[in-house]
Amino acid sequence: MNWRRDIAVASILLFALVLGCAGGGGYGTMRVLEGGGMTPETLVNNWQNYDIYWAGIDASTAIAVLFDPKNDGKTLQIGPRWGRVSDQATANRMVGLIKQSVGSGGFPPRLFAIVGPDGSTFGYVYTVINHLVINVIDEKTMLVESVG
Repeated sequence: MNWRRDIAVASILLFALVLGCAGGGGYGTMRVLEGGGMTPETLVNNWQNYDIYWAGIDASTAIAVLFDPKNDGKTLQIGPRWGRVSDQATANRMVGLIKQSVGSGGFPPRLFAIVGPDGSTFGYVYTVINHLVINVIDEKTMLVESVG
């Protein structure tokens, strides 16, 4: 009779998981940008319009560069594993390093829009990974905690 209890517990846990993931828009997403006018070079050339951050083991091995527009009325809060980029030359060097690399999952570098639950763009990330942990704080604020 233990198997019935196990099935009941598993069913309740599965239901809770599905309900939690389908609920209130607690996570932001990433959408691949292909073919449009936005490129990593465009972002770097306009670096002064963005707060820029990098993620990786150290600055010489960055695997992601994040661009948060300064005056869009939205905020990307950045987790502790991200470092700040303070000049165009550093942003350009990091984008160049990512361009030459392939991620651990074999993914080529791509530019993603960071999208809120309402579909609006909060920022951009150029990376070789396919996942960021992005939590919604409120309709104008999301927290980018770590690279996946």
